[in-house]
Amino acid sequence: MSDSIVLEVQFFLVSILSGAILLVVYDIIRIFRRIIRHSKFLVAIEDILFWVVSSVFIFIMMYRQNNGNIRGFSILGMVIGMLIYNQLLSSIVVNVSATIINKIIWVIKKIIMLILFPFRKVLGFIFRYVGRFLRFLKKKLRKLRINILKILKKFLKTVKIAVTKD
Repeated sequence: MSDSIVLEVQFFLVSILSGAILLVVYDIIRIFRRIIRHSKFLVAIEDILFWVVSSVFIFIMMYRQNNGNIRGFSILGMVIGMLIYNQLLSSIVVNVSATIINKIIWVIKKIIMLILFPFRKVLGFIFRYVGRFLRFLKKKLRKLRINILKILKKFLKTVKIAVTKD
């Protein structure tokens, strides 16, 4: 085989690999979306950023492999790489990865809850009794305020009577 044909075959294989890599990166974004729910606006922003970065990646790949020439078979190679990866691995990778990561997050949450359990119990106990004490104190202060107001009214009456007698 001539060297130019070998280079074209290598370029085609690199194109296939590049297409698969692009879909792997997009699957990482999909996994992230399954772990943390996104609004439609954020999904749109992520997709725009993905395609901008992808276009730069494709440009760099074509520039390095083929001196920047856009060849139809390289675009076909990327599409083939994307299709092969999508049909063989994509759904499995996304589902399994998201499930594993969600399970890990669940286990971490349970461990944190287990570690914080004694503190939660102690704080619950303290707040329960502090709450009771504050309600008791509020009740007593309300009664004290009423009694002080009664005493002040009586005092003001006596002062008024004393002032008006003269």
